[in-house]
Parts: sequence; structure tokens; C-alpha cells
Amino acid sequence: MNNKQVSYEEIKGRLQTGDLLFCHGIFAEALQVEAMQGSPWSHIGMVVRLPGFDEPLFWESTTTQTLGDVMEHRIKTGPMLVTLKERIATDVSDGYDALFAFRLLNGARNDDMLAKLKAFIEEVHDASFPSLERMAFELLEGKLLRAQAGYKSFFCSELVAETYMRLGIMDRSMPSNSYRPVDLSNRTDLPLINGYTLADELLTLQDV
Repeated sequence: MNNKQVSYEEIKGRLQTGDLLFCHGIFAEALQVEAMQGSPWSHIGMVVRLPGFDEPLFWESTTTQTLGDVMEHRIKTGPMLVTLKERIATDVSDGYDALFAFRLLNGARNDDMLAKLKAFIEEVHDASFPSLERMAFELLEGKLLRAQAGYKSFFCSELVAETYMRLGIMDRSMPSNSYRPVDLSNRTDLPLINGYTLADELLTLQDV
């Protein structure tokens, strides 16, 4: 694991749409996911900057019903947008996650990207989070058969991968449901396109 560390307050001003946040869970299901991957990360989401919001937002798919979606103003599961700082703070205080890391995306952010992101969020905002059995099936289907799952449900890394594909950051050489959190980490060479690259992970101190 990369040993570089940064506080949230230090990095907050640098965060842009497309940056990734990895979470190390400490509850039973998260620990099982991490053990199966051989990775410290069981959850992942994407930073989003939207006009009208001073704070960075977090685009994720989760079953954690602790925060309200900032666009729909309700607590939901599946794809949702929450305040990034509140996600980190509540995950720590509620005993869900104990370690975090950012991967910053290098490359252009423009109005076209923002329009594509808004359209995708609107398209899948009401999707659900799959059952554990369905998630395992779709993951295997993606990795072994390269079959793209439908868009009625998303697990966390699938949502991030599909978002990257819709925004023109990553190609579709593998379907979005073939990606686990570890596959988006430092350990994997992602098929990024259009000049985009991802920096190494920066461990983030729990200062929120």
C-alpha cells in the first residue's frame, strides 16, 4: 500500500470530478470482500463537483442508509450523491470504515463531461443495489464471459467503472460489472483513454 498521507482539509480544494475515493470497511461483509480480493478496499465511489454545491460530492452505490441524497433529498440505497465530507465522517463515527485513500484523476474536465455526468446520474439514480448473490453472479459474468449487465442495479465499483466509460475516461474492453474495488486501485493498469491517467493512492487521515 502507498504510504503517502494527506488530511481531508489539505486535499479538499484539489478534488475534482472523476477523482476516486477508496474505503476500508471494518464490518463483516466488508471484511469478507477485502479478504476475497486480497485488498484493503471494500468500497469505492467518485468525487463529483456540481454548480451550486460548495463542498465536493460523492457518487456511490451503497446499502448504507445514513445520509440523504443531495438531489432527491431522501435516504436511499443504490446510486446516490452525498456530501463527501459527511460520508467520511459518518462512516467513521458509525463504525463502517476505518481507512480511506484518494486517487486523483489527471485530465480535462469540461462542460461536455459535466453534461454526460448529469445525464447518467439522471438515468440510473433510481437503480438499486444488487443482492450479494446477484452481485457475485454479475461480477463473474463480467469477468469470465465479458457480458455487460443491465442497468437496473449497480454495485459500487460497477457504478464507478460505468461512469468512467460514459464520460470517455475508460474504454469498454471489459464490461463495467467486471470491476471490483481492487481493480480500480494502484494494483491494476486500467484501460484509460483520451489522455486520462490516475495518480497513486493517497491515504487520507480521519480529520473530518
